[in-house]
Amino acid sequence: MNEVDALAQVLVPRLRMVAAVARTEHVTQAAESLGVPQPTLSRALARVQEEMGIALVERTGRGVRLTRAGQRLLPYVERALEDLREGLADLTGAEEGRVALTFLPTLGVEVVPALLRGFRAEHPGVRFTLTQEPWAESLRRLSSGGADLALTSPLPSDPGLASAVLHTQWLRLVVPEHHRLAASAGPVSAASAAAQEFVLLKPGRGVRHLTDRLLDGAGVTPRVAFEADDINTARGLVAAGLGVSVLPARPRGPLPGTVELDLAEEGADRPVGVVWPRATVGGGGGRGAEAFEPPAVALFRDYVCRVGPRIIPDLTG
Repeated sequence: MNEVDALAQVLVPRLRMVAAVARTEHVTQAAESLGVPQPTLSRALARVQEEMGIALVERTGRGVRLTRAGQRLLPYVERALEDLREGLADLTGAEEGRVALTFLPTLGVEVVPALLRGFRAEHPGVRFTLTQEPWAESLRRLSSGGADLALTSPLPSDPGLASAVLHTQWLRLVVPEHHRLAASAGPVSAASAAAQEFVLLKPGRGVRHLTDRLLDGAGVTPRVAFEADDINTARGLVAAGLGVSVLPARPRGPLPGTVELDLAEEGADRPVGVVWPRATVGGGGGRGAEAFEPPAVALFRDYVCRVGPRIIPDLTG
């Protein structure tokens, strides 16, 4: 243990005492604010200064004040106490906690803002840490403890993660409006586009994962014309005639210049939902206990499950 660690061990239990003395400049008043007898506070202050070898307070007539060393230390003491208060609020307070949310880029345009706006109107004290990232990275962050919740698609099969479906979109074969398949009257097989070039999303994107699974099931090895970062770019490139794509149905109808065709394959859908950790921690005798979920996180998750199915269908795609 180095000298700094040793001094921290001495000071940590007395942080509130130093802050109270700085605030009141009177030992008796500081003791009253802490709910301890005045002699107890005086002895504690004397002990901590002796153990640290640094004078933190000095007498001024009938009162006390911080020494120069105490004044330099005070901002760190106050910051430590405030950080601790925030941490305890996060653990125990539904109305003052923090939610770490990761979400797909496509959901960041309208869905996430709508959910945050509605939730914060009811619970203004809850704060958010937001991360916008592709599907695979989002799930990795959630599994590693870097996020509390993920709004994503598709939903994982990892037994350590729980999920709830908020909305299911149908996947469509999207073709240019003058494509030979554009006039098809009914569902088409993905195999019917096997000879075409495909506009796909980049690996790690949820739609790419679903597309690869669907095409593989149909026995199609796609010739890739371009790998896009997002769904809207892929739609635009299909409209430009660069190739065909498998994408979620657009809620407001096909993008001009494209036609969306029903797919005949089973599993041609894209569930959008909320995901959270379900991992357990070991207990005595080999028994496990459910992973801790801060109250604010549970509150927001319940809100998303209640409100999401109502607003997401109109805001995705």
